[in-house]
Order: sequence, then C-alpha cells, then structure tokens
Amino acid sequence: MPAILACDARVRPGVLGTAGEPLDIGRSKRTVSLAQKYALTIRDGGCAFPGCDMPVPRCTAHHITFWRHHGETKIDNLVLLCSAHHRLIHKSEGKVRIAQDGLPEFTAPAYLDPTGAPRRNTMHLRT
Repeated sequence: MPAILACDARVRPGVLGTAGEPLDIGRSKRTVSLAQKYALTIRDGGCAFPGCDMPVPRCTAHHITFWRHHGETKIDNLVLLCSAHHRLIHKSEGKVRIAQDGLPEFTAPAYLDPTGAPRRNTMHLRT
C-alpha cells in the first residue's frame, strides 16, 4: 500500500547515503537524466556557487571534469549552476570539486584568493 500512495502522490524516490548525499544513479552519457536532475536538486538545492540564490528551475547541470575532457555524467561529477556561474566556471581558473561529505565546493583563482580556501553556498543547505 505505501508504494501505491507514493505513486499517487507523485513522490520521486531517491537513494541517499548516510550523510544525505545522493548515490550515483545515472548512466555515462552527456545529457543529465531526469533522475540525476532530481538527485542534484536534493543535494544542491539551487545554484551551488557560493552566495548565489538562483533556484533549481533556473539552473543546469555542469560537468566538473568537462565532458570534452572525458568527464562522466554521474552525480559526483555534476553540480547545479545558474547560467552566469556556469559561464564563469568555464572561463575562469576557479575550481569545483565534490568534497568528502558529498557536497560541492569552489576554490577561487589564486589572484582572487591566494589561500585557496574552498567555499560553499550555504543558502540552499539541507534542513
């Protein structure tokens, strides 16, 4: 009966790890699947760039290791970014990575932050 209720309620199941991070649910192809987009929505909550409040509907998935550099389309190589920050990441020397806790963090280019301290967007934190 719970499965029927979930179906009727249009609940989208997601498998999460112990820290609440989505597990790898995708296939290795360039375009992000609907299931992967839902998993990124759960993890990132919107644009993951520090200080950005852009909501999920205005974001797209970005390959951390670019597709053209043989990056895979899986959750631990994807991050949600708004169009402005997506362009910025492609054109700058800033870095994105998924930290050990499964959340994205950004490192500014050395000329902006010589310490290289990783930063996160705290505006979309899971509660």
